[in-house]
Amino acid sequence: MKCMIIGGFLGSGKTTTIRKLLETLEKQGKKTAIIVNEIGEIGIDGDTVSGNGVETRELTSGCICCSLRISLQETLKTLRKEHSPDIVIIEPTGIAFPAQIRDTISDMGLSDLAFAPIVTLVDASRLITEPEKLQNFMRNQIEDAELLAINKADLVDKERLLEIGVFLRRLNPKARMLHFSAREGGEEFEKFRGMLGDSGRENTAKKGAERNSITMSGVSAYSSEFKIGNREISPENAISISGQILENIRDEARKLNPEFTGHIKLSFTHQDARIKGSVTSAYESPEIEILKQTGKTGKPGSKRSKIKVLSALTDVPGEELAELVDAAVLGEFENRQLEIEKIKQTFRHTEMHNQGLPMKY
Repeated sequence: MKCMIIGGFLGSGKTTTIRKLLETLEKQGKKTAIIVNEIGEIGIDGDTVSGNGVETRELTSGCICCSLRISLQETLKTLRKEHSPDIVIIEPTGIAFPAQIRDTISDMGLSDLAFAPIVTLVDASRLITEPEKLQNFMRNQIEDAELLAINKADLVDKERLLEIGVFLRRLNPKARMLHFSAREGGEEFEKFRGMLGDSGRENTAKKGAERNSITMSGVSAYSSEFKIGNREISPENAISISGQILENIRDEARKLNPEFTGHIKLSFTHQDARIKGSVTSAYESPEIEILKQTGKTGKPGSKRSKIKVLSALTDVPGEELAELVDAAVLGEFENRQLEIEKIKQTFRHTEMHNQGLPMKY
């Protein structure tokens, strides 16, 4: 069983990258399982990578590199026993420490376990290449990497890519490095797939100095889930609603922290289709994607639609984050005279422990 850890900060493109990898693994006939870790209690990314025979497990309300270590070990044991996958892909939270995750897995003593190189994804469009403004946990993610993958390279010019490369090389001179667009694919992404076939090291975490990712990040997280009463909502309206909710959350969060970074994620399951939306900074427009239908086709309007929202933002008080997210969702449906009901919620708030620095990534 080979384990691939695909790490990276909130919004760096981990889920999109994993979905692209799954396309190749499926063609190769590999039996694949995925463990998705969300800082909030309500999982979203697990919905977007499930299906097509892929066994998916979600570990929520914490981080698998520290508070959910035992849960990670138990989940791996269960997957190995019940499904015997060839490949296990782990998508940790955007604040996790990848080497600490691998150390936890190595300590299980599984005889048939091998590791791919640890991957840290970097968003080329958002990385600030000033060392004094880089958060400690993000620096550790870069230093943990054996493979530094600069994603969203199509959004910047060659000079900017060179600048990012030089900056990352100063922090981690040993890692292999390449750049690509996971969304677009192409030759560089194929090289990335090939590199994952190599072997990684074991037990590279900093012994005696275990790091708590949630404490170090200063991220407030709030997740909620809603049921929609109206059965007849056109796909066009579902897309419009998703985009407007994300814009409303972004605009209200910007009033609390004009420079917030993090990830606002939305999943709108409508009949047998799923809409995925995201915003990753205070000035970014929502990205909306209609995912391939994976469920059984039923009669139109036969299933109640659901919306899940997860917001994990820097320097935004948890209680206020919860209020603005709920107001954005409920207000948008009220404006459109559509029925909606909140069915689940949770939030986790942490204080900054990084010398008071604002998160800049």
